[in-house]
Amino acid sequence: MTNRSNAVTPRRGRPSLARASAIDRLLLKVAHDQFLQHGFDPVTMEQIAMVAQVAKGTLYARYSSKEALFSAMVGGAVERWSSEAALRDALLTDDIEQRLRHHAQTIASFMRNPEVVAMQRLLLSVSARFPELAMVMHERGFRFIVDLIARDIVEAETREGTAPRDPEAIAQLLVSSLSGYQMQNFGVGEVEDYLPTFANRVVDLIMAGRAAW
Repeated sequence: MTNRSNAVTPRRGRPSLARASAIDRLLLKVAHDQFLQHGFDPVTMEQIAMVAQVAKGTLYARYSSKEALFSAMVGGAVERWSSEAALRDALLTDDIEQRLRHHAQTIASFMRNPEVVAMQRLLLSVSARFPELAMVMHERGFRFIVDLIARDIVEAETREGTAPRDPEAIAQLLVSSLSGYQMQNFGVGEVEDYLPTFANRVVDLIMAGRAAW
Protein backbone atom coordinates (compact mmCIF):
# COMPACT_ATOMS: atom_id res chain seq x y z
CA MET A 1 0.00 0.00 0.00
CA THR A 2 1.32 3.45 -0.90
CA ASN A 3 2.11 5.75 2.00
CA ARG A 4 0.19 8.95 1.27
CA SER A 5 1.60 10.95 4.20
CA ASN A 6 4.32 12.40 1.96
CA ALA A 7 2.13 12.96 -1.07
CA VAL A 8 1.66 16.33 -2.74
CA THR A 9 -1.67 16.29 -4.58
CA PRO A 10 -0.85 16.31 -8.30
CA ARG A 11 -2.13 19.20 -10.41
CA ARG A 12 -1.75 20.10 -14.04
CA GLY A 13 0.15 23.10 -15.34
CA ARG A 14 2.93 25.14 -13.80
CA PRO A 15 2.86 24.88 -9.98
CA SER A 16 2.29 27.99 -7.89
CA LEU A 17 5.18 29.36 -5.86
CA ALA A 18 3.62 27.95 -2.70
CA ARG A 19 3.20 24.50 -4.24
CA ALA A 20 6.71 24.55 -5.72
CA SER A 21 8.08 25.43 -2.28
CA ALA A 22 6.06 22.60 -0.72
CA ILE A 23 7.51 20.15 -3.25
CA ASP A 24 11.04 21.38 -2.52
CA ARG A 25 10.56 20.90 1.23
CA LEU A 26 9.06 17.46 0.69
CA LEU A 27 11.93 16.29 -1.51
CA LEU A 28 14.55 17.49 0.97
CA LYS A 29 12.72 15.85 3.87
CA VAL A 30 12.41 12.54 2.06
CA ALA A 31 16.07 12.73 1.00
CA HIS A 32 17.06 13.52 4.58
CA ASP A 33 15.14 10.55 5.97
CA GLN A 34 16.28 8.11 3.28
CA PHE A 35 19.97 9.05 3.40
CA LEU A 36 20.13 8.99 7.20
CA GLN A 37 18.31 5.67 7.37
CA HIS A 38 20.06 3.82 4.54
CA GLY A 39 23.28 5.71 3.82
CA PHE A 40 24.31 7.41 0.60
CA ASP A 41 25.08 4.51 -1.75
CA PRO A 42 21.91 2.37 -1.37
CA VAL A 43 19.53 5.28 -1.96
CA THR A 44 18.50 6.06 -5.55
CA MET A 45 16.79 9.05 -7.10
CA GLU A 46 13.98 6.73 -8.19
CA GLN A 47 13.51 5.63 -4.58
CA ILE A 48 13.29 9.22 -3.38
CA ALA A 49 10.78 10.13 -6.09
CA MET A 50 8.69 7.07 -5.23
CA VAL A 51 8.64 7.78 -1.48
CA ALA A 52 7.86 11.45 -2.11
CA GLN A 53 5.19 10.41 -4.65
CA VAL A 54 6.41 12.81 -7.30
CA ALA A 55 7.43 12.16 -10.89
CA LYS A 56 11.11 11.49 -11.51
CA GLY A 57 11.08 14.43 -13.90
CA THR A 58 9.98 16.70 -11.04
CA LEU A 59 12.90 15.53 -8.93
CA TYR A 60 15.49 15.79 -11.72
CA ALA A 61 14.21 19.25 -12.69
CA ARG A 62 15.34 20.43 -9.26
CA TYR A 63 18.37 18.22 -8.66
CA SER A 64 20.34 16.94 -11.63
CA SER A 65 21.94 14.12 -9.66
CA LYS A 66 21.86 12.28 -6.36
CA GLU A 67 25.03 14.13 -5.39
CA ALA A 68 23.33 17.49 -5.93
CA LEU A 69 20.33 16.42 -3.85
CA PHE A 70 22.60 15.10 -1.10
CA SER A 71 24.53 18.38 -0.96
CA ALA A 72 21.30 20.38 -0.77
CA MET A 73 20.00 18.13 2.00
CA VAL A 74 23.15 18.54 4.10
CA GLY A 75 23.22 22.29 3.55
CA GLY A 76 19.58 22.57 4.57
CA ALA A 77 20.13 20.56 7.75
CA VAL A 78 23.12 22.67 8.78
CA GLU A 79 21.16 25.86 8.10
CA ARG A 80 18.28 24.60 10.23
CA TRP A 81 20.58 23.69 13.12
CA SER A 82 22.22 27.12 12.93
CA SER A 83 18.80 28.78 13.13
CA GLU A 84 17.81 26.62 16.11
CA ALA A 85 21.03 27.52 17.91
CA ALA A 86 20.52 31.22 17.18
CA LEU A 87 17.09 31.13 18.84
CA ARG A 88 18.76 30.16 22.11
CA ASP A 89 20.92 33.28 22.03
CA ALA A 90 17.98 35.33 23.33
CA LEU A 91 18.93 33.91 26.75
CA LEU A 92 22.37 35.52 26.69
CA THR A 93 23.47 38.30 29.04
CA ASP A 94 26.64 40.42 29.09
CA ASP A 95 28.21 38.17 31.73
CA ILE A 96 31.04 36.27 30.02
CA GLU A 97 30.78 33.23 32.29
CA GLN A 98 27.07 32.92 31.54
CA ARG A 99 27.77 33.26 27.83
CA LEU A 100 30.47 30.59 27.88
CA ARG A 101 28.23 28.20 29.80
CA HIS A 102 25.40 28.92 27.37
CA HIS A 103 27.58 28.18 24.35
CA ALA A 104 29.03 25.07 25.99
CA GLN A 105 25.59 23.68 26.80
CA THR A 106 24.33 24.47 23.29
CA ILE A 107 27.27 22.55 21.83
CA ALA A 108 26.70 19.65 24.22
CA SER A 109 23.01 19.56 23.33
CA PHE A 110 23.69 19.33 19.61
CA MET A 111 26.41 16.72 20.11
CA ARG A 112 23.83 14.51 21.84
CA ASN A 113 21.16 15.13 19.19
CA PRO A 114 20.54 11.81 17.37
CA GLU A 115 19.99 13.59 14.05
CA VAL A 116 23.29 15.46 14.32
CA VAL A 117 25.12 12.27 15.31
CA ALA A 118 23.58 10.37 12.38
CA MET A 119 24.57 13.16 9.99
CA GLN A 120 28.14 13.11 11.30
CA ARG A 121 28.32 9.37 10.67
CA LEU A 122 26.87 9.77 7.19
CA LEU A 123 29.28 12.54 6.23
CA LEU A 124 32.22 10.58 7.59
CA SER A 125 31.27 7.64 5.36
CA VAL A 126 31.33 9.81 2.21
CA SER A 127 33.96 12.39 3.18
CA ALA A 128 36.35 11.38 0.39
CA ARG A 129 33.67 12.00 -2.25
CA PHE A 130 32.23 15.17 -0.71
CA PRO A 131 35.11 17.17 0.80
CA GLU A 132 33.14 20.36 0.22
CA LEU A 133 30.43 19.14 2.61
CA ALA A 134 33.01 18.58 5.32
CA MET A 135 34.00 22.21 4.76
CA VAL A 136 30.35 23.29 5.09
CA MET A 137 30.10 21.50 8.43
CA HIS A 138 33.41 23.03 9.51
CA GLU A 139 32.52 26.59 8.48
CA ARG A 140 28.92 26.60 9.75
CA GLY A 141 29.64 24.46 12.78
CA PHE A 142 33.10 24.55 14.34
CA ARG A 143 34.31 27.78 12.73
CA PHE A 144 31.06 29.64 13.40
CA ILE A 145 30.92 28.84 17.12
CA VAL A 146 34.66 29.47 17.62
CA ASP A 147 34.33 32.91 16.03
CA LEU A 148 31.24 33.64 18.12
CA ILE A 149 32.93 32.70 21.40
CA ALA A 150 36.12 34.59 20.51
CA ARG A 151 34.03 37.68 19.78
CA ASP A 152 32.25 37.33 23.13
CA ILE A 153 35.61 37.13 24.91
CA VAL A 154 36.93 40.25 23.16
CA GLU A 155 33.78 42.21 24.02
CA ALA A 156 33.82 41.03 27.65
CA GLU A 157 37.46 41.93 28.15
CA THR A 158 36.94 45.28 26.46
CA ARG A 159 34.17 46.07 28.94
CA GLU A 160 36.69 45.27 31.70
CA GLY A 161 39.21 47.65 30.13
CA THR A 162 41.63 44.92 29.07
CA ALA A 163 42.66 43.34 25.78
CA PRO A 164 42.70 39.52 25.56
CA ARG A 165 45.93 38.06 24.24
CA ASP A 166 44.46 35.13 22.33
CA PRO A 167 40.65 34.90 22.33
CA GLU A 168 40.79 32.50 19.37
CA ALA A 169 42.79 29.97 21.41
CA ILE A 170 40.36 30.16 24.34
CA ALA A 171 37.39 29.65 22.02
CA GLN A 172 39.06 26.72 20.28
CA LEU A 173 39.96 25.21 23.65
CA LEU A 174 36.31 25.22 24.69
CA VAL A 175 34.90 23.83 21.44
CA SER A 176 37.68 21.29 20.88
CA SER A 177 37.43 20.01 24.45
CA LEU A 178 33.77 19.14 23.90
CA SER A 179 34.17 17.73 20.40
CA GLY A 180 37.19 15.70 21.52
CA TYR A 181 35.27 14.34 24.50
CA GLN A 182 32.42 13.28 22.22
CA MET A 183 34.78 11.63 19.74
CA GLN A 184 36.70 9.68 22.36
CA ASN A 185 33.54 8.48 24.14
CA PHE A 186 31.31 7.98 21.10
CA GLY A 187 28.72 5.28 21.71
CA VAL A 188 29.36 4.97 25.45
CA GLY A 189 25.93 5.97 26.71
CA GLU A 190 26.60 6.76 30.35
CA VAL A 191 29.72 8.73 29.41
CA GLU A 192 27.88 10.70 26.73
CA ASP A 193 25.21 11.54 29.31
CA TYR A 194 27.98 13.22 31.33
CA LEU A 195 28.69 15.65 28.47
CA PRO A 196 26.62 18.59 29.86
CA THR A 197 28.40 18.24 33.21
CA PHE A 198 31.75 17.98 31.44
CA ALA A 199 30.88 21.14 29.47
CA ASN A 200 30.37 23.07 32.70
CA ARG A 201 33.63 21.71 34.07
CA VAL A 202 35.50 22.93 31.00
CA VAL A 203 34.05 26.41 31.54
CA ASP A 204 35.07 26.24 35.23
CA LEU A 205 38.68 25.64 34.20
CA ILE A 206 38.64 28.32 31.50
CA MET A 207 37.22 30.89 33.91
CA ALA A 208 39.80 29.91 36.55
CA GLY A 209 42.52 30.78 34.04
CA ARG A 210 40.99 34.09 32.97
CA ALA A 211 44.11 36.01 33.93
CA ALA A 212 45.92 34.15 31.13
CA TRP A 213 43.39 35.11 28.45
